[in-house]
Amino acid sequence: MFTLQECGMTRSRDPRRATVQVRPVDRWISRTATATVTGLAGIAGAISYSHMRQLAQDHGPSGWHAHAFPLSVDGIEIVASLVLLADRRAGRRSGWLPWTALAAGTVGSLAANIATAHPDPVSRVIAGWPAWPCLPPSSSCPACSNAPRPPALTLPAIRHVRPSPRPHPSPQSMA
Repeated sequence: MFTLQECGMTRSRDPRRATVQVRPVDRWISRTATATVTGLAGIAGAISYSHMRQLAQDHGPSGWHAHAFPLSVDGIEIVASLVLLADRRAGRRSGWLPWTALAAGTVGSLAANIATAHPDPVSRVIAGWPAWPCLPPSSSCPACSNAPRPPALTLPAIRHVRPSPRPHPSPQSMA
């Protein structure tokens, strides 16, 4: 097991604050990772949006309906992921609905992306690739999902204390 100093962290010197202070280099790494994940998610989302819009235009609605179709599919994934993240941060167990919505949105996005590809396997893998980052939503942002939870409220134990018996006055002390 590593100490805080070996991990590059120090504990606050103020005993009233039980926080762990992170060094600037660790903060920079975390911010760079967050920016990279955000950028990659934006690129994957744009490619996925393009594939789903093309599919909608080729097989049915046109105009704003074709543009809304990808937003509705990916919107399900985004909302489900946010609910799962909020539940994890609050220490709650997620129900079946967000997991079902996430699975439906991911399968719909993956199917729509693959449907726009040429029939060869390499084209299908390339076309389906943008939907893969949505499959493990809980582990895609470990810094977010493993955030500290608020401490549980604990009440001090209450002990029942019997009063000590009062000494009876002795006949000598009354005289």
